[in-house]
Amino acid sequence: MAKLEDSHKENYRELLPLYIYGTEEEAQAIQGDMETVIKKCSRVIEYHSMDIKGKEYCKWIDESWMLIGKAYFFEKNYLEARPIFTFVAKKFKDSDTKFEARLWLVRTFIEMENFEKADEVIRSIVNSKNMPEEYLPEFKATRAHYHIKLEEYDKAILELEEAILVQKKKKVLTRWMFILGQLYAMQGETIRANNIYKEVVKKHPEYEMEFWAQMNRALSYTADDGSSFDIKKVLLKMLRDDKNIEYQDKLYYALSEVYEAEGEEDKQVRSLVQSTVTSVDDDYQKGLSFLTLAELYFARPEYVPAQAYYDSAVTYLPKEYPNRAEIENIQLSLKELVDKMIIIRTEDSLQALAKLPEHELEALIDEIIEQKIADEEKRREAEQGSGQSSTSEGAFANETSIGVKGQWYFYNSRSLEYGKSEFKKVWGGRINEDNWRRSDKTTIAIDEFESFNEGAIDSTLTEISDRSSYLKDIPFTEQAMAASNEKLEQAYYDLGIIYKERMSDNRKAVGPWRNIIFRFDTSKNRMPTLYQLYRTYHNLGNTDSANYFKNYILYRYPESDYAKIIKDPNYAKNKSDVKKVVEQLYQKAYQYYEMGYYGAAINKVDETLKDYPENELKVKLLYLKALSEGKDKSKEALIKSLEVFVAKYGATAEGQDGKKRIEILTTEKKEAVNILPPKYTYEPRARHLAVLIVPAEKDIESIKGSISNYHKAYHATTSYDISSVLLDKGHFMVSIKQFKDEDAAFDYYNGFKKNRSSLKEINASGYDFFIISYTNYALFFQDKRTNEYLEFMKKHYEL
Repeated sequence: MAKLEDSHKENYRELLPLYIYGTEEEAQAIQGDMETVIKKCSRVIEYHSMDIKGKEYCKWIDESWMLIGKAYFFEKNYLEARPIFTFVAKKFKDSDTKFEARLWLVRTFIEMENFEKADEVIRSIVNSKNMPEEYLPEFKATRAHYHIKLEEYDKAILELEEAILVQKKKKVLTRWMFILGQLYAMQGETIRANNIYKEVVKKHPEYEMEFWAQMNRALSYTADDGSSFDIKKVLLKMLRDDKNIEYQDKLYYALSEVYEAEGEEDKQVRSLVQSTVTSVDDDYQKGLSFLTLAELYFARPEYVPAQAYYDSAVTYLPKEYPNRAEIENIQLSLKELVDKMIIIRTEDSLQALAKLPEHELEALIDEIIEQKIADEEKRREAEQGSGQSSTSEGAFANETSIGVKGQWYFYNSRSLEYGKSEFKKVWGGRINEDNWRRSDKTTIAIDEFESFNEGAIDSTLTEISDRSSYLKDIPFTEQAMAASNEKLEQAYYDLGIIYKERMSDNRKAVGPWRNIIFRFDTSKNRMPTLYQLYRTYHNLGNTDSANYFKNYILYRYPESDYAKIIKDPNYAKNKSDVKKVVEQLYQKAYQYYEMGYYGAAINKVDETLKDYPENELKVKLLYLKALSEGKDKSKEALIKSLEVFVAKYGATAEGQDGKKRIEILTTEKKEAVNILPPKYTYEPRARHLAVLIVPAEKDIESIKGSISNYHKAYHATTSYDISSVLLDKGHFMVSIKQFKDEDAAFDYYNGFKKNRSSLKEINASGYDFFIISYTNYALFFQDKRTNEYLEFMKKHYEL
């Protein structure tokens, strides 16, 4: 077990397990050792057992059985472990070993998630008399383990408190105390959590546990707990300790939690920024700190920095992080929002430049070129001096600046909300994608530096000095200005929608929409914008502004759908009701078509189009009519009918489908023969076999021998018959029989598939292996198609 504990990596961010059983991978790593235990203990039982008239006189036998059971347990072969522990508990009634066996039986049922059976065994132990004191701590801890699995944390706390009182082993006691502190914190009992974490520290456990005990004191702190002076003092002292350099990111995060509880938001932000800057190799912690910053700025609301922080949080947080999908949704929404802001600011600035006198514009471009050349020279000097290709500010600019290559030169985003100094520092630690510098000619990767030559320098400086590149996006012509305005008004409209629908921020939504109304007389979004302003002001309780836009719509656009909705709130509903009616009529016509009643289908389409001439399903109805008219006559008539429809509606989805049908109808094809699989029947209570399909070139006798060895080691008390028969030219079928029903066969199937010793080569080969009832076995042998039966098995058996 030392090997298992050594390989186990604690996750102190989650509730620690009371018992370390290992993962599936860790169980496989120790399987060889467990197999040795099973074999040696089996020999002890075989050669030394002295069972006389039902009573065992050899003192090692009960311990040997327990070791076999534990070996199966740690292999995660609970189906084999369960009967062993049950046997020991019944066989050795006069021995204290029966209590240990029952405790392990409880743990086995818990791992199998059979909590009802686990509870039964716990009750049987409670009702037992004379349980030795040595088993009391484990009994209490096992009950706590049971309640934790059921998420009954209040009951788990009571059991663990009692277990701690009687546990004498220091290492185990300290672990249980730490877990009790976690449970207290989960239940909101922060003072008790703080006190027990103090006790954990006093016991001087391994440093990681001691560190997290101090951390958790801070993470569980609330303002109701009194002064935080002691906690902050400990955290600041730990930050000064050199041995905590790799833990600084966590310590700053814990400090930020204390500041949050105290309502010190500025200090909280500074601590979180420091957490991201000092992060060494803990991506989870870095992502958590970024996420907390993102949520802080989002709540203010300051969406631009919030977007950048959300972007980083998604980069670092693991895929399985809780609510990751929601976080990604916010990130994408904010990205869209920032993208719209960039379009607005870029187009506004470009239009302002277009209006400048020529000499002023030329002077501005000269100034920009001069500055960019100076920046390029400084960057090269820095590279030659340090051998590095980017600074933290450069990385920051790469993540947040709008003025990088591929975007517009005149706009410097560092003058925006990004410009806070602590915000710049954060981005220095960002993960870069492979060769990201190659898409930005303003930086040079280290591996490219040595090969960089004067020609490359001249090329870069020539590119920087190219005046035409700075002028190409400025809308000098009337047509270019119109295109710029179109981009602007669409960005304004989308920005308002994002604020209102994605951010639930009605106040911020109003600004972009008012810009559309007062800046653009002609806009495709003018009508929906007016209505959005009316509804948004109404939601904000601003009656005067709401009435202004309502009356504007009614006066200027009285026949619009928006005016009709304002006059009659049921208008939209009635329009929706019409759509539902037409959909029902279409479904009815389609049913006639499916049944072959083509005349009835045509009549139903005509009636619908007469009663509802302009509806959203008009094209679908006409397509159904074209199909029905052709089907009612001949193949040539169907082709002609479809050609008439396609000529008019070829650009629609229905028109494209019509084209495909015409192509099929005019191309001669042989119908493929489709042989249906046998009619297998699901018979859970019937007798079953297990079947292994083996390529004919393999050594069948060797494979049967491996299965036989597996039976001797794992199913010594059960007799199975192994036979083989040629299934087809390329495969043998090895059958293991028989099992009384599906459950027995399924237990065998699971054990077979998980075995990594006797059956290691067989399971690694990927041979098809399945369980099958005798009735289906006969059908399968005739059909011989394995995939068809496997589909049936996948559908009906709980694999």
